[in-house]
Amino acid sequence: MTTQQDQPPFTVVALHKEKEYTDVEYQDDSTSTAPDNLLDNSTVNDSKPKRPTLSEAFPRLFVLPHLLSKNAWLLLVATSVVMIIYTWLYLGSLWSPLTRVKNVEIVFYNADKGFDFSTTPPQLVPLFQGIAHNSSLGTMVESQIMDPAGALSHVVKWVDKTQEEGWDYDSLVDYVDNGNTWGLLYIPSNFSNNFLSYAPSTTAGPATAASAKPVVMEYVFDQGRNYATHSIVEKYVSKSMEALSRGFENGLLTSPANQTLLQVLHPTFWAQSIRFYETVMHPVLVYGQNFATYVVFIVLWIGSMLAVYSICKFLPTTIETVGVLTLGPEEPTPVGGKKPLPKFPAIRIVLARHTVSMMFSLLHTIFIWMVPQVLKGHQMAANFSTGYAFAFIWFTGWSFISMQFLLANLLGVDGFQIPATMLMILMFTSSAGVLDWIIMPGFFQVGKAFPFAYAVRGLRTIYFGSLENKMWINWLVIFAWIAIPGFITMFMARSEIRKRRETMRRTATVPTEV
Repeated sequence: MTTQQDQPPFTVVALHKEKEYTDVEYQDDSTSTAPDNLLDNSTVNDSKPKRPTLSEAFPRLFVLPHLLSKNAWLLLVATSVVMIIYTWLYLGSLWSPLTRVKNVEIVFYNADKGFDFSTTPPQLVPLFQGIAHNSSLGTMVESQIMDPAGALSHVVKWVDKTQEEGWDYDSLVDYVDNGNTWGLLYIPSNFSNNFLSYAPSTTAGPATAASAKPVVMEYVFDQGRNYATHSIVEKYVSKSMEALSRGFENGLLTSPANQTLLQVLHPTFWAQSIRFYETVMHPVLVYGQNFATYVVFIVLWIGSMLAVYSICKFLPTTIETVGVLTLGPEEPTPVGGKKPLPKFPAIRIVLARHTVSMMFSLLHTIFIWMVPQVLKGHQMAANFSTGYAFAFIWFTGWSFISMQFLLANLLGVDGFQIPATMLMILMFTSSAGVLDWIIMPGFFQVGKAFPFAYAVRGLRTIYFGSLENKMWINWLVIFAWIAIPGFITMFMARSEIRKRRETMRRTATVPTEV
């Protein structure tokens, strides 16, 4: 039997050492009574936190340094470039069109047959011959307008067809109507004789207000072709004709025969010697409908963008996987008794998505087309109907969807939106929607390559009847923008679906049965 005294002495020593070790290990330096000079200085310095520098503290306190990464700077540059392009396209297309009015072609034709002095008092004949320099009054006006050194010749680009055979009033009006020129300044055949109507006659005596016939030049233009452009050109031409009339009056009043003319000619002549009469073809009766011809397609493009994004982003894509991993016709029927769906061909899936996009476009077209229809004063050309307008707008929507599906396949569903928006701005500003290309910088001729310009021109034909002879070109160009991007997109999407299906087959695994 072992007693307490028989216990080994090292046991007690070991317990004391363990207790001593524990006390030292967990001793709190803050309560130590040992002198400071006995403590290890290195241990004290390492245990105190160091004060961070400003460069170290700034990232800890603010989020901004973490955002200003390389990608942030790239985005800043990219967005700035986009804003510059937007601003340049908008302002550049509308900047200083008045400086390019001289590029606008106006046909001039003088049909004046000259003076008929058969009823003019003989003593006045030399007076009138001297005024017209032994020629017709129309020829005198023609020489002033076409004089290369004169001020009137540089207002617009005058094209004199007086000496060309085969032209008459009707053929010249058709020339304007077909879009071959921007306007026609026509001097009628009775121009000189109407001037004589203000003078006394050997048969009727002194001229009266009823017998005097206005000396008129006619200006013919197609307003529906481009309302804003013709508004600018018409203002310049009318001011030129007013200057011509005032110049003619001043010439008469400062001539040696001024006193005779004041006595002979009826006083109403001096109110306005040569008058300017405008014939407006295809007038725009409602100011807002001119804007509708291009605003309609801006909204339609935005609607097409939303349709393409929604279809590519949110519509189910699981249809691509149906039937891809089936084991063939011998696969057993599932418990529910329903056989699995067959694998749809990739081209059929692509066509189905395009069909859905056309349904989107149909609904968008209904609302876009409906707004001008219900507004008061809505115009429609005689040879067209509201149904025709609806079909044309919807057809244009197909081309917009076709273009944007192509962009979505090239750049991805999340990457095509900014390029599509920039393309819309480019097409709009270069479509001759606001101003025609003839008074815009040459760069904006690029709009002739896009369907937007032909859509605007076509809707103006439907609304106002302008350039009806070019309507078939509008349909043809828009169809090309449906077919070409559509076929490219169809084969790209078909190839992409096949690649995804092949990847699915390679990566598919069959779970091990337990």
